[in-house]
Amino acid sequence: MQKRSWLAFTANQAISNIQAWKAHLLLSLNQDQARLDVMDDLDESSVLLVEDWAMKFLLHKYRESQSNWFGKRGLSWHITVATRKITSSHQLQMITFVHVFQSCSQDSFVVLAIMEDMIGKLEAIMPSLKTVIYRQDNAGCYRSGATIIGATKAGHLHGVTVKWLDFSDPQGGKGLCDRKAATIKAHMRVHLNEVRTLRMLLKWLTP
Repeated sequence: MQKRSWLAFTANQAISNIQAWKAHLLLSLNQDQARLDVMDDLDESSVLLVEDWAMKFLLHKYRESQSNWFGKRGLSWHITVATRKITSSHQLQMITFVHVFQSCSQDSFVVLAIMEDMIGKLEAIMPSLKTVIYRQDNAGCYRSGATIIGATKAGHLHGVTVKWLDFSDPQGGKGLCDRKAATIKAHMRVHLNEVRTLRMLLKWLTP
């Protein structure tokens, strides 16, 4: 009897997990379709901003002592990928912005400062900018009331309309930022390896 109860519990848990996964896939599909609809409607006066906090980056040196390695504190960095469409050629243009912080709390106040700075930088690049659309994950720093209201105020400060803020699942919809972060980390590793190789060659060639 006890074994039957355990098997019934395991089967019910498996069914519940499968249904939750199917719901997640359906939600992600609908959210991605909303992103595609937004990109179809983009033009030279509107821009889609995908935002995400990347995993904290640990500083590296060419050669580190044990005391330098242990007790490191990672740097917080925020990725923003801006996308617009050129009307004449119907081609998409993307530009990536990275905000790096020595120390900060990843809350709505920091996110609002980044949003305001982003709109100012985009205005300098795109003088015809009129509409901004945000796509973020469901983290608390993005979906809080302060962020939603503050984003509208930041747009009004620069004469830009924030059309809407779209929220995706934490593990879905931010792949664009993850790809850019991976590329940046790869360039950092390449640079570090080049410095290491150069110093080894100099040491070998120096009499």
